[in-house]
Amino acid sequence: MKQSTLRWVIGLMGIAMIGLIAFQLYWVDTLIRANNQQFKSDVQQALIQVSDKLEKQEALIALNQSQSFFQGAFTTQFSYASTTAGGQFPFFNQQPNRNGENEESSPEGNRQFRTDTLISMDGFSLVLDIEDQGIGNKTIAEQQLAEQSLALREQLNKVARKSQMFFQVLENILIPNRSLMARFNPTQLDSIIHKELSNKGIDIAYDYGIISPSQNRFLLINNRLKKDELANSDLKANLFPNDLMGETNWLVLNFPNQEKFLIKKLWLTMASSGFLILIIIGSFGYSIHTIIRQKKISEMKTDFINNMTHELKTPIATISLASEALRDKDIQQVDEMRDRYIKVISEENHRLSDQVERVLQMAAIDKNDLNLILEPIAINEIANEAYETMKFRVEDQQGEIRKSFEVPDDIKVNVDHTHLLNIMVNLIDNALKYSEESPNIFIRTWHNKRNVYLSVKDHGIGMSREAQKHIFDKFFRVSTGNIHNVKGFGLGLSYVKNMVHAHDGDITVDSTLGKGSTFTVTLPMI
Repeated sequence: MKQSTLRWVIGLMGIAMIGLIAFQLYWVDTLIRANNQQFKSDVQQALIQVSDKLEKQEALIALNQSQSFFQGAFTTQFSYASTTAGGQFPFFNQQPNRNGENEESSPEGNRQFRTDTLISMDGFSLVLDIEDQGIGNKTIAEQQLAEQSLALREQLNKVARKSQMFFQVLENILIPNRSLMARFNPTQLDSIIHKELSNKGIDIAYDYGIISPSQNRFLLINNRLKKDELANSDLKANLFPNDLMGETNWLVLNFPNQEKFLIKKLWLTMASSGFLILIIIGSFGYSIHTIIRQKKISEMKTDFINNMTHELKTPIATISLASEALRDKDIQQVDEMRDRYIKVISEENHRLSDQVERVLQMAAIDKNDLNLILEPIAINEIANEAYETMKFRVEDQQGEIRKSFEVPDDIKVNVDHTHLLNIMVNLIDNALKYSEESPNIFIRTWHNKRNVYLSVKDHGIGMSREAQKHIFDKFFRVSTGNIHNVKGFGLGLSYVKNMVHAHDGDITVDSTLGKGSTFTVTLPMI
């Protein structure tokens, strides 16, 4: 993949990821706003219900106090109606009489009626038609009329007084002249608020108070420490809103734990959104990492193929030249020349076999098809063998290799002899390759109570911190300028790491650019 194409892919994926995250954040923000608005609406409705209940409660108390009035008024009217209907004074009409009396002839022509008008002290008038039973009975009728008129006036006066009481009750309800705090019980107010909030599913701590705007003060407050919060709260409702006259007073609420309550209601949604955002970011990061890593692996494989071609062509070409030389009869007759070419062919063949074996070993490691032959061995024995093997190559490059073996021979490690020797040789060979001047290599072994340590130190070119992160990756090579300046496939240190781990050990590197590197192998002792 070209570098420009990779940039376009990463850019488009980045835009898509930012868009998805922005959409998730917008959705969460919208949900939080809607939930907050719903909370305020529920609280506002609860406050309205509290105010309505207080007003109904006041009306009910007033009606209970006037219950005797209604019962007395209805009894009086019923008794009066029964009396007039059963006696000689039915309501016939309501017309005033200048003399207070009037005589009319009945349709039968032989019966006389007399009309009398009764007026109460409150202006109620009652017109009565009374049958005249004759002159002899006139005095009796007048006496009866006077007595019943007196009783009737008394009844009318009672009705008037009770009517006045009734209107007084209505006036007290509609235009209360009592102080606000005398119209309800503060303890009962708290109970009503709690009940209405619970009905709305709001079961958290709250502070409340009653503010008088005209007096600019609190008439009631349950927590004076929250005075400022209550004064600035927008969760309020008018108390006794149906009063025709009087001051407007506000019942206000404040919730100290409102944010926690709203977050608690949305924690699952927010957690889900956060989890999805993390998945998006993780997937994006992993995808970019994989693309870049695959690109690097592709480049390293290309580098590996080029190096392998070069490494294999060199011994093949050398063998080919030596074989052609041996065909020359003159060379065949000279024993010294013949032996020299035969030796070159043998050395290059061995070198070629080593290169092929190394590739095959990495293939076996990838397939996890290792067949380790573990046996107790003294670490100094293998370290000294690797030292002797590489000593001539180091001296051939006019270098120096030193050793310091501090582990007693009776301390053993359970290892595969061949592979551990290859580990040592690879580390020394790596130090030899990356030493620009005369190589200076130091091999050391030491131990503690649990582990045995083996290190190879050089004074070569060293490596950067970024290179140290990938030094054990397959096909990775520090030198990337001229792929032929350092021979190899980039498999040596990858092989070393895998084999050390196969022996339940560990390997670390400590390097400074321009000053050299130190590789340390840790193996558990028996």
